[in-house]
Amino acid sequence: MPLNHFQLVQEAAGAHFPDKDHAYPYPAHYGDPQQEYQAGHESAVLFDLSDREQVELKGADRQKFLHNFCTNDIKSLPVDQGCEAFVTNVQSRILGYITVFNQGDSLWLDLAPGQSAALTEHLDRYIIMEDVEQIVRSPEFGCLYLTGPEAGHIMSKLDIAALAVNQQQRVTDSEAELTVRRIDWFGQPGYLCCLLHEKIVAFWQQLIEAGAKPAGQEAFEALRIESCFPLSGIDLTDENLAQEAGRSSQAISFKKGCYLGQEPIARIDALGHVNQELRIIALEGDELPAPGTPVMATVKDNQKEVGKITSAAKSYGKYPVVALAIIRKEAYEPGTKVEVVMEEQALEGTVLCSME
Repeated sequence: MPLNHFQLVQEAAGAHFPDKDHAYPYPAHYGDPQQEYQAGHESAVLFDLSDREQVELKGADRQKFLHNFCTNDIKSLPVDQGCEAFVTNVQSRILGYITVFNQGDSLWLDLAPGQSAALTEHLDRYIIMEDVEQIVRSPEFGCLYLTGPEAGHIMSKLDIAALAVNQQQRVTDSEAELTVRRIDWFGQPGYLCCLLHEKIVAFWQQLIEAGAKPAGQEAFEALRIESCFPLSGIDLTDENLAQEAGRSSQAISFKKGCYLGQEPIARIDALGHVNQELRIIALEGDELPAPGTPVMATVKDNQKEVGKITSAAKSYGKYPVVALAIIRKEAYEPGTKVEVVMEEQALEGTVLCSME
């Protein structure tokens, strides 16, 4: 498909688009992915994430309703504050991994690409007498993500106030209907900027002029995987229990009342562990394992499969390649040595919870 106006602007700035037939083409890099990766750790990089999906919940019952179908405390969420949450089924399987922000007169949900249809269909089944309306805003709004140690300083140049984690600022005088949300996906300051598609080029250019370095998917995937930040539909599916994502402290309230899936989550919490959990695999070698590639480990003197790769990326840090995988309890302790078995070779790897 032809590149849209914003992508043509990115291409003119040096972006390389390897797959222009993708539903939403992303640049792989802007000429030097290693520099982009380093800037992500040392200064600030800017990513186009405009195929992330936005869903607005309106109506008088919106907070109580969503509270009853997800893992975090939505009823107590103050205006201009947000939180992560899982939408689960009765078995506590993950149907959606969302970030929710209270806009005052509505709730806005941020989701990974391609996730809104199934989520809204699921929630719609339970809207009977409740005053709740779901509106998919993705056709109107796109997203830019600014992340790195200098991200807050860059935002201040655009008169965006200092924000705490999970706090947002609605820029009321913006023709772009800009909302800036502090979401630290990569364990450092991160700002998800949601605004009208038609205004996104001008704001992208403002951020670059303020000091942000434009970056592509190669750097994004490396930073994402090294932060053990999962994508719903890729690293997490409806086969996973909520606690298997490894984000219980961010996304699950164990003090809120009943909700769909609450009982299995409470039982797992009482048990103290899940049987498998998302982990980083730091790999030696240059080959990228495909999703579904088996992860093997020695368990009680026997070599056995302990998981499968969900995503992988070339890194420019301590290890040549990093990956995410759902790993069984027998092998998910940090430091465990594993092998990722590809068709023509086996890559040695180490299980990690974080890169620190």
